[in-house]
Amino acid sequence: MQFKFFFNEAVNSLVRNWVMSVAAIVTVLVSMFVMGLGMILFFNFQHAIGELRNKLEVEVFIKNTASPDQIEELGDEIRAMPEIKQVIFVSKEEALARLRKNLEGHEDVLDALSGNPLPPSYEMTLRDPNQIEEVASRFYENPIIDNSPGKHDGVKSGGETSDRVLRVTSLFLIGGAGFVFLLTVASVLLISNTTRLSIFARRREVEIMRLVGATNWFIRWPFVMEGVFTGMAGAAGAAMLVLITNRFIIESVVNKMPFLPFNAEAVPLFWLVLAVIVGGTMLGSVGSGLALRRFLKI
Repeated sequence: MQFKFFFNEAVNSLVRNWVMSVAAIVTVLVSMFVMGLGMILFFNFQHAIGELRNKLEVEVFIKNTASPDQIEELGDEIRAMPEIKQVIFVSKEEALARLRKNLEGHEDVLDALSGNPLPPSYEMTLRDPNQIEEVASRFYENPIIDNSPGKHDGVKSGGETSDRVLRVTSLFLIGGAGFVFLLTVASVLLISNTTRLSIFARRREVEIMRLVGATNWFIRWPFVMEGVFTGMAGAAGAAMLVLITNRFIIESVVNKMPFLPFNAEAVPLFWLVLAVIVGGTMLGSVGSGLALRRFLKI
């Protein structure tokens, strides 16, 4: 019976102060949607970086002056490394054929070359992409690797590219987290103000309830429920927008830009929606609690 009373009081208060209620709901919706969007991008970037790292290779270019025995010896040394998952030897002829394929339609560039200047190489796939720099460094001083004096340009790895992408992603996520924090503060303040208006509009009723012996929590509960309802309404709208965004926008990006290794299935939707709804509900309850603590003198 008491729950029905609290529920009715909260709903009536939301209807009476509908302008502030709508503003609070929209602010929660925007806050939770931005948080959800950030999480979608986070999971997709994590997936993309994982895919990128799994495809990273170490490639070592061999001097044209190296003998077949030296090349074979290097290959045996590479195959003996426990970190190496797969090794592919690319001969000078294969390297030229690859270049010709990449320059399809512009083969005249190669016609100007005299002979085949491309060196043979070994391409290595690692079991653990995090060891790429460690493995690459083992070939820096190898005498048959085609390094320029004082440089390591005969050894190529994608570790730098992957780390750069990871740094940019981290900066993006930090900026997004700051924006979500500001929206969260705005949500709490708006919900708090909405609750304050409800308290002010019902101040005589509150006084009467106190006089007839109502407990503090009996007076508080309708206001707490009002904030929770506001947070839940905004969170529900945000959850729907998050699902639509993940379903259509991410899939559209993947279809139009297939070179981006994004995947709508990389996002754990159940936990994401749960986080959005719980987060919005907590925003509502915190906003109401703040108003009650500061402005409800009971």
